[in-house]
Amino acid sequence: MNQFITNLKNTFYRTTKQFVKFGIVGIINTIITLSIIFILSNYYDVHYIISNAIGYIAGFINSFIMNKFWTFKSKGNVFKESIWFIIVFLISYGIQLIVLYYLHGILNYNENLSQILSMIVYTVVNFLLNKFLTFR
Repeated sequence: MNQFITNLKNTFYRTTKQFVKFGIVGIINTIITLSIIFILSNYYDVHYIISNAIGYIAGFINSFIMNKFWTFKSKGNVFKESIWFIIVFLISYGIQLIVLYYLHGILNYNENLSQILSMIVYTVVNFLLNKFLTFR
């Protein structure tokens, strides 16, 4: 029984540590994405749609690299994991949109509150799917 409890504690600790790292990566991605968007739009007069796409692509690439090598310390196949990373993103984003629509569109919750709550759902789903599918 003691071994079970020890294993449970270790798993909880490792997962919590990974979730915190995942959050840090998310903050870094936001900074990278917004910086690129603002620099391209404001200093180089790049159209806002193109700036937005380039910023999000950079954040997405950074997210994959940091989560692969730092958050989950995966040594798996980069191509296979990148495909899973894209699939996980699309699933997480789809679930986030459903939750957002349900909260704001059906239940008439405040739009900002609905965005925040659905973003929390996205983060948890994205973390779990990446942990158990992409970087297992």
